[in-house]
Amino acid sequence: MKQLLKQYLFFSGCVLGLLTVVTAQAQVPPPAIANSYFRDPLGIPISLAANFGEIRKGHYHMGLDIRTQQKENLPVYAAAAGYISRISIEKGGFGKAIYITHPAGYTTVYVHLNKFYDSLDRYVQAKQYTDKSWEQDCDIPAGLFPVAKGQFIAWSGNTGASQGPHLHFEIRDNKTGNNLNPLLFPSLGVEDATPPAIYGLYWYNRNYSTYQTEPKRILLKRQGGDYVSTQQVVKVGSQRISLGIRAEDKTSSSSFMFGIYQASVLLDDSLQSSFALNGFSYNDTRYINACVDYTTWVTKGTPIQHLSRLPGNELPVFTTNEEGGMLQLKDSLPHQVNIEVKDAAGNTSRVHFTVQYDPALQENLFFTMNGIPLQPNTAGNVTSENVKVHFGEFCLYDAVNFVLAETPNKGWPYASVQAQLHNYKVPVHEPYTVSLKLSRPELAQYADKIVMVQQSPVARAAIKPIREGDWFTGSFKSLGSVQLVIDNEPPSAQPTNFANGTHVGLNSTLHLRCGDNIDVKKVAVTVDGNWLLFTHSYGDYVYAMDDHFPLGEHTVRVTVTDLAGNVTVKEYTLTKEDRNIAAPVKRSKKHSSGKKKSNGSSSKRRK
Repeated sequence: MKQLLKQYLFFSGCVLGLLTVVTAQAQVPPPAIANSYFRDPLGIPISLAANFGEIRKGHYHMGLDIRTQQKENLPVYAAAAGYISRISIEKGGFGKAIYITHPAGYTTVYVHLNKFYDSLDRYVQAKQYTDKSWEQDCDIPAGLFPVAKGQFIAWSGNTGASQGPHLHFEIRDNKTGNNLNPLLFPSLGVEDATPPAIYGLYWYNRNYSTYQTEPKRILLKRQGGDYVSTQQVVKVGSQRISLGIRAEDKTSSSSFMFGIYQASVLLDDSLQSSFALNGFSYNDTRYINACVDYTTWVTKGTPIQHLSRLPGNELPVFTTNEEGGMLQLKDSLPHQVNIEVKDAAGNTSRVHFTVQYDPALQENLFFTMNGIPLQPNTAGNVTSENVKVHFGEFCLYDAVNFVLAETPNKGWPYASVQAQLHNYKVPVHEPYTVSLKLSRPELAQYADKIVMVQQSPVARAAIKPIREGDWFTGSFKSLGSVQLVIDNEPPSAQPTNFANGTHVGLNSTLHLRCGDNIDVKKVAVTVDGNWLLFTHSYGDYVYAMDDHFPLGEHTVRVTVTDLAGNVTVKEYTLTKEDRNIAAPVKRSKKHSSGKKKSNGSSSKRRK
């Protein structure tokens, strides 16, 4: 056991010794542009629900969430002059979104919209019918839809992965492709005179991987406007430590709490680490999993942000010492630590404490004997008789003593062992590949119905794997259990507001609810063989009557396909009516002949 510990410490130390300084990229906009170029994209005072850099599951928040007074369909305006260069429509994510390119070198993005302005909406709908696809992500020619600053472009909404009515707004640098922090543009009008609030401070023993140690709390109190430790001296059992902080920011115009913009750590007045969230790309936003204590985040929901850079963290916002921002306590003397936390407006909160290494507190951690040590910045493999796992060079953020376990096949509909890939408390950055072997050769007859399912308490994903003989391979972005499943169960398709024989009007909508035991891959609806534009948000599919559904009686066909290729087809006869046209009155022969009815009321009642 002691030998294993020595090997692990040597391995961990080698990894940490390879760290290099990462300098934060200068992406602050020029003052002339920041102070006047953009206006707010709504016609109401800006109140935020989220800011740039807020911690989210698996990513940083990449723009501002602007509140819309808990309403949908507020007018949205172009933040500056330019042209609409792209639109996207998807069932999750952004929902409906507009991208405007501006001559100063920026692109603004307007997200979770309900509807585009009329001429753009007609253009997009024509393309959807041409492509036979409601989901879109297309570039638009530069001269087709020019816009002026303040021009109406859309109605706000709650589409996509939105949890309430709001406008998500982004500013991107066209040269780098990076999202910029919109709060660096004062002309948007977000008021902020409140410094960040600090809720907790923690230290980590960096003789070990951050996935092997727990955060140890340093209790704080307020003193003279700053935060200080409740202990006169914080004693630690390691000469290599890093710090983590739990902090949030807020603005003057909102009660919501936001992510912090900037933090720095000084040891004896010497800068050890700092970061500033000026901007970075969507390609890098997943590094949030290395910037927080991921294990504590997914198990307790507590967002502790690392004030150092893990070995596999390449987010370009840090300036650190050669040890990635770790504090080296080379003796047993007291040392002064100062931390500054700032928001984009410059409001600052400070933490001060004294730290001292105490050899008597040193801890020795032991690890599972059958673990395979994997390094960040290095490819690695873990294999068994029925499982093969490959991690690429940029999969891991810190050292992992990886454990692979197998649970035997429990019978139908399972086609492989259940592979337990370490545990979900360790994040991965890039997808890893996993190959599973069929439990029995006779299951090969169901190969075209086999899907690979990965699940854990925090994630679930299913894919159609690639087959090579008795082995099936797929890729995932989180750890947990993985297994092959035979799926020969067809998906479901259930109309919720119509049935066979239903009569509909010019302004009617058709609603479908589609589902599957694994995952729905595609839903297509036609009228007399012609494709209909059904919008969809997860399991709900809605069609608003348009000219592509003619008047009269027609056959509507619903086709639902799942991930395994199982198909469900249902047909309905629907009649579309123009209810604005009054139906002709049918008169009886007796009445039309001019003879009086037996009640004899005609002439007498007119007198």
